[in-house]
Amino acid sequence: MIITHLISALMNSFNGVRLTWNSEMAFRLEILGCILILPFTFWIEAPKVDKLFVVFSLSIMLITELLNTGIEKANDALKKSNDPLIKYSKDAASAAVLVTLCLVGISLVNLVFL
Repeated sequence: MIITHLISALMNSFNGVRLTWNSEMAFRLEILGCILILPFTFWIEAPKVDKLFVVFSLSIMLITELLNTGIEKANDALKKSNDPLIKYSKDAASAAVLVTLCLVGISLVNLVFL
């Protein structure tokens, strides 16, 4: 019973990643960035904590993009018209993604140059 529930939850999670992959170009680009950055992160000679900072920031970026997409889709389902509160919530979620992209940039600068 518990195993069935866990498998169902895992399948829902994979479905969320698949749906986001299929509908969001930004998510695909971010995944591509991770694929390009991660091998470089482990190849470069740097302290482990700096490498962990890059991996952590990339993870936060993907998590934030998934949450942003969920907020956008929920708002779209709620109301199709131009509601200022819906625009506000979508813009705030997008700003969260921007902040995490800045965090990724900072972590890469730290890894390579500092």
